[in-house]
Amino acid sequence: MLDVAQAPAKLNLALELVGRRADGFHLLTAVSQTVAWSDLVAAELDRGQNTPGEISVAVRGPFRDGVPEGPDNIVARAAAALHRRGVGREVVSVAIWKRIPTKSGLGGGSADAAAVLRLAAGDDLAARLADVALECGADVPFALRGGAALLGGVGEVLTPLPHLAPTVILVAVLGAVETARAYSSVQSEEMTDGSRAAAVAQALRRGELPSPELLGSALEAAALRVAPELEPRLERLRAATPHLSWAMTGSGGAFFALAKPAEAGPALAACRAALPGLPIRATAPA
Repeated sequence: MLDVAQAPAKLNLALELVGRRADGFHLLTAVSQTVAWSDLVAAELDRGQNTPGEISVAVRGPFRDGVPEGPDNIVARAAAALHRRGVGREVVSVAIWKRIPTKSGLGGGSADAAAVLRLAAGDDLAARLADVALECGADVPFALRGGAALLGGVGEVLTPLPHLAPTVILVAVLGAVETARAYSSVQSEEMTDGSRAAAVAQALRRGELPSPELLGSALEAAALRVAPELEPRLERLRAATPHLSWAMTGSGGAFFALAKPAEAGPALAACRAALPGLPIRATAPA
């Protein structure tokens, strides 16, 4: 019998880099929101036989290419972390249906890991899962909680926020960006003070949509440097929808825009016509 969970993508509505730790990791201030675009994760759990071992990971779906199977997958690392700490049931195998593009800044891998943690441990062990989640990766603690939150530290310090006000979110994945390369390409002048993310958090607390100029990631310039194919695609996206304001999420290469319901359909069609073959869809806060 398999236990199944949704693994929702997330958007960094705003992400600022505010410093760097001695170990080289960047400190950030960000506002993140999960959206209604999910991978599907199914886990086979030990029902009492107590037979730990290397789990099997199978990956299928439209965005399976490049996703490792076996111990190199983040879900296998999550299962191993649970086992080391004696939390939850043993994970025997995991199957992932990849619907979230990889290397897009949408947090699909972290969402998959968080789904396995939830399936194996259950909500009653949520407090014990925080450390396990951070061990798996800096984005996993937020993926485990979901909703909306103001993030600090390297992403592990979470302050819950009200969800983004109901709106249509258009998301266009313009290419793949290696997260480590984007972070290593950040220049000192691209570090900021966190005030933009704080203003987005305040808008969510008031139940308002944030002003477009507040949205976006401090990693956008770095992403465009390491993945130059993004820039001409972004120009075509903006030319096709001049009434929308597009911003990057995370380390790229997904860009998003907040749209009114009446304009979302025509805008989505214009985006797909301008950039045929790329993953472009409408979603909503979740």
